Amino acid sequence: MTERKLPQGALEYDFIITDETLNRNGWRIIVAGIDLEGFRKNPVCCVQHDTYMIPVGKWKNLRVEDNVLKGTVEFDRNDPEAVRLYWKYKDGYMNAVSLHIIPLEESKEEGMLLEGQRYATVTKSEMLEISLVTIPGQRNAVRLSTADGKEYKLNLLLNNKMNEDKVTVESLQQELKAQKKLNAQNLIRLHQQRGVVAEGEVEPLTELAFSNYDSVSRMLDAREEKKKDETPQSSPAEQLAENLVKLHFDRGAITEEEKTVYRASAVADYEATRKVLEAKKGAKDVGGFVGSLQASAKEAGAAAEDRAKWTYLDWYKKDLKGLLSMQKTDPERYKRLEADFAAVSRANGIDAHDEE
Repeated sequence: MTERKLPQGALEYDFIITDETLNRNGWRIIVAGIDLEGFRKNPVCCVQHDTYMIPVGKWKNLRVEDNVLKGTVEFDRNDPEAVRLYWKYKDGYMNAVSLHIIPLEESKEEGMLLEGQRYATVTKSEMLEISLVTIPGQRNAVRLSTADGKEYKLNLLLNNKMNEDKVTVESLQQELKAQKKLNAQNLIRLHQQRGVVAEGEVEPLTELAFSNYDSVSRMLDAREEKKKDETPQSSPAEQLAENLVKLHFDRGAITEEEKTVYRASAVADYEATRKVLEAKKGAKDVGGFVGSLQASAKEAGAAAEDRAKWTYLDWYKKDLKGLLSMQKTDPERYKRLEADFAAVSRANGIDAHDEE
């Protein structure tokens, strides 16, 4: 697979970060009230709001034009993941970004509300980070945090917010129920991002959090987060594909660049991929190569069986390093061989120990 040639200079892409329209959550941000001072000192570009991962780029040229916040991402050309994302945006497979802020002030004034708005308008906020995302404006795409890193909950507006003297008990109960449901959903999503909630647990845990938020929150907080460097176990199909590709790579039928393609193909259709690879010419034909592997395995087995009969003296003469290694890795066997050698030496009138 041929690697695409990057353009000269910085790998840049310009974005509309946010405006003052109503987002999918039912609230909005006043762009002029976003404090960018701290962010400009550390303008990180994260992915999907995952601040535990290393950024893939940096933001620059942040500016406000007609109540729209715009900016430019410079992708890190020395980071393979950043380069991969650069091509995703350049080719049109991804198009969006999302901001992560600390709300500082809200407003429920009529002049600050738009039709259909469910939550207060954020009039002042502090920018924490801006991420590349697959879908913008989801419930968790525009992320809100408190100053100490906890989840920030916006104030829910009344359904008849333009005429609060008509508030009824029923409407307040409905709003409270909606708020509890949203809080439960956000709690489970938060722990999904931590990797401690499985897909099959989402619905039952959300229902449980709706009725007993604090208990579920404490339970999920206690779950240990998986380490980022943990390698997922390969499935049987993936292991078969890996072994098939390794066989034909070792016999010289495919290149290093082709391994990824054939590995994926073998996972999808093992038999068809096997036939294609067996038809490819290499340094050795398939039958001869497999035969040589079997012969090598037999030779290795015979050699191992022969070594099992070696005495201390045999090891000393033929593989001194192996003998010294045995002293550390298999001390019982070493002592047994040494004792046998000493006994034979004494029987022949030879002092097998070095002089002090």
